[in-house]
Amino acid sequence: QCGESQLQSVKTELEKIIHCANCKVYSAAARQLLDRDISPEYMQEGAATLAKRKTNTKNNNTTSIVIFRIGEEWLGLPAHLFQEVVQFRSVHSIPHRRGKILCGLVNIRGELQLCISLGQLLDIKKGERQGVNIAKGIYERMIVIAKEGVRYVFPVGEIRGIRRYSDKDLLAPPVTATHSARDYLSGLVAWKEGDEERHIGCLDEALLFPALERGIA
Repeated sequence: QCGESQLQSVKTELEKIIHCANCKVYSAAARQLLDRDISPEYMQEGAATLAKRKTNTKNNNTTSIVIFRIGEEWLGLPAHLFQEVVQFRSVHSIPHRRGKILCGLVNIRGELQLCISLGQLLDIKKGERQGVNIAKGIYERMIVIAKEGVRYVFPVGEIRGIRRYSDKDLLAPPVTATHSARDYLSGLVAWKEGDEERHIGCLDEALLFPALERGIA
């Protein structure tokens, strides 16, 4: 009889509080558990785990680049610089103004933007390469990039999409490079697509943008 009375009391109380997690006894036990002192061993283990996670994060920094081709050279720029890719269009010359790499002005969505020759800056020959598989790349386009409000447009022979790499994948540029591109590279990354394998020159935005500014002066 006593057991049935206690069970009925529990049922009545449970109907009031809906769930046992709302019970005062349950809450008191939870507070007691949370208020207890943390053991030194537990703190040391937690600190070691956090330190390990931080180290792993530091060693696994990744960068996304958009791969494109100018002449025979494959290059990459950080993806965050890219605003859009547009069809190749007419470039209008600027009277009495022509820097080393400045081609003129190009209309991008109703706004005139500076069009530059990245190949000229990097001393890359135009080359004779033609696209053999239109499904793999987008050919003869103009790329719009921007940094800190400054926009540049430049033509490319081909665009091949995005490649992500980690810092440990970055290779030093070859000392045998004869053109100026080496002066603006942070390194090379290997890229394999099917049976094709090549090295992509990763352009360093910190070096490139000041050079672009000087080139159009």
